Amino acid sequence: MHSLPMHFTGTHACVLGASSDIGMAVAKKLSEAGMQLTLSACSEKGIARITSAFPAATILELNLEKVARSVTIDTGVTNSPLGQIQQPDYLVDCMQSDFEGFIAGAAPKDIARYFETNISGRSICLRHVSRMMLGKRFGRCLFVSSTAGVLPNAGQGFYAASKRAGEALFQNLGIELAARGVTSCSIRLGYVQSGRGTAYIKNNPEAVKLSPARRAITSEEAASTIIFLLSDEAQMINGTTITMDGGLTACK
Repeated sequence: MHSLPMHFTGTHACVLGASSDIGMAVAKKLSEAGMQLTLSACSEKGIARITSAFPAATILELNLEKVARSVTIDTGVTNSPLGQIQQPDYLVDCMQSDFEGFIAGAAPKDIARYFETNISGRSICLRHVSRMMLGKRFGRCLFVSSTAGVLPNAGQGFYAASKRAGEALFQNLGIELAARGVTSCSIRLGYVQSGRGTAYIKNNPEAVKLSPARRAITSEEAASTIIFLLSDEAQMINGTTITMDGGLTACK
């Protein structure tokens, strides 16, 4: 069996939403590559999970809703957990809060809170990190998206909208900053055998059969592809979204 090496100019990676199964798998591979890690989660349970697995990492409790609201009341980010992210070379954004409901039936306050968290909060995080990368004239940013953004089930309209918004933000970052050494892309994953996806696949086994591959993606497979997209070899994959879904969205 042959293995081809990947090269990494940077030494410090920040994984937001690192307590998710994919975030954990990505952090493990980055740690094995010798990266300095900054990892975030938004709950005490998530913080405990990443602290136990990566005791040498810098651990942040980062809540995107609080990030967005702190700026609304003009307190900025330097005194928030976001201000503790110091000079990363790589950003992997796995963050996503859970909210499903029919558009006509959802409570207006829940809609506003969800988009404040997943669009406004994400935008502020990306701004903060990319400005540090600009200072070094090097950086690589990656957003973990979902095929639900283009093929949502009923009740996934808000989730789909936030994923497509995330893709747009990361695409434009790559358009705006590539000439100054900062590139960016998204990976759009299909059904993944991890987290909430595990329960969904268990309750809807026929869904996976819609994919030509006839199976779900593993966290390990997703993480390996993410690591490649962070590597120097993939830096010209910029301002775009890569789909990894076993062929699901290629079908009628």
